[in-house]
Amino acid sequence: MAGHRKWAEIRGDLENRPGYTERAVKLREQTLEEIRLFELRRAEAVSQIEMAGRLNITQAAISKFENADDVRVSTLREYLEALGARLELVAVFEDDDRRVPINLGKDAA
Repeated sequence: MAGHRKWAEIRGDLENRPGYTERAVKLREQTLEEIRLFELRRAEAVSQIEMAGRLNITQAAISKFENADDVRVSTLREYLEALGARLELVAVFEDDDRRVPINLGKDAA
């Protein structure tokens, strides 16, 4: 087949590009730090139906929330509390490695 290359060749070309190793390490670290909501729920052995019951909403609403690209902080907080966790927000300043906790609302502590 003309125009087709083996994956090993493509990977080798990528690995030989300048900065590849640094970018790969950073991406790997970011991936390990992030977890999707449904993965967190599953890790806690909670079904969508059980989660919906805890939040007094439908299973479809749980599915929609877990797959949303943009969610409200208050909704995320409620979801996490239903799993037995609390939400902590941190502003990260990459240029000087500062991490500043963020408290929202008058009742935030």
